[in-house]
Amino acid sequence: MSWRVAAALAVLSVLAAAGIGLGSGRLFRPSPTPHVVSVTFTPAPTPSPSPIDEATLFRQPLSAGCATAQGVWIVTNGGGLLRYDGGTWQQVDGTLRSLTNVACSPDAAYAVGLLGAILIGDEQTRQIRSTDVTTQDLFGVSSLPDGALMVGSNGTVFVLDNGDIQIFAKGIDESLYGVVAFSLESAWAVGDSGITYRLDARGWNPVGTGQANALRAVAATSPSNVVAVGDAGTVVVWSDGSWRAMPSGVDVDLRDVIDEPGVWIVGDKGTLLTTNDTTPQGTLRRVDLRTECDLVSIFARKDEVWVIGRAGLGGAVWQLRTDGSLIRKWGGC
Repeated sequence: MSWRVAAALAVLSVLAAAGIGLGSGRLFRPSPTPHVVSVTFTPAPTPSPSPIDEATLFRQPLSAGCATAQGVWIVTNGGGLLRYDGGTWQQVDGTLRSLTNVACSPDAAYAVGLLGAILIGDEQTRQIRSTDVTTQDLFGVSSLPDGALMVGSNGTVFVLDNGDIQIFAKGIDESLYGVVAFSLESAWAVGDSGITYRLDARGWNPVGTGQANALRAVAATSPSNVVAVGDAGTVVVWSDGSWRAMPSGVDVDLRDVIDEPGVWIVGDKGTLLTTNDTTPQGTLRRVDLRTECDLVSIFARKDEVWVIGRAGLGGAVWQLRTDGSLIRKWGGC
């Protein structure tokens, strides 16, 4: 498979504004000229996968995980790249990488990290490709049918589509930490000071939440069914055309969220919350994993919920049923 750089996509116009509680007001900015980033994806020096003692394998700073149709991928901030095939954990690459997040399609894992790091683990070719695209840090990623949408510090937005990578927004000032994408014309991004941006056919539109805390992650089953989480226990739900706060019952920073099966939220000090009712009147139920480690990532695999925790230079992975009961745990967190 070849990876190329081309100006195949036009950069959408950006409608940007600042301030807590921004409603429908918009500050129009001219559509920027498409800017192509010179990028060459090169195969990483990947050793042959081999089983490693689990105690050693999870003695790494785990960052995030996701599931393809064939396996589970975990990225680390300063460690290797891990993969689980349903029976055995392997370190599929030992290169020390500063990766912050990862999202999976059925056939690939798309990871992002500090200083513009992008990595693709291709399940079909069994190859790993990596590159750097900016000096800005990348924090959020969402898979697309033919690539991924990525966001980061100081309003950085990139799109990878059919092997081509390009800046996908200009004029956004806030750092963005989470993104969920449906297509090249439909997405949500969240970031500093409670700001959210909605992408539609007109471009990126800022939508205030009335919250001052940073939002760290966002999940959605559709553009009109969205939940975002962030610092100091912040949970907001997109309901009837506006953001509404949902009581979380906690004051710790919340790090990640999924919305299928049901809403599941993870955060610091072992916080794991879930509910099937995402109305502002809904109640989040706490699930006790018997850990004080910070929970930093959550994802679904088939009819299971997987949680990643981190403490110091080590971490752990929990495999759960949808009722919150434990199937298996790896690591010493």
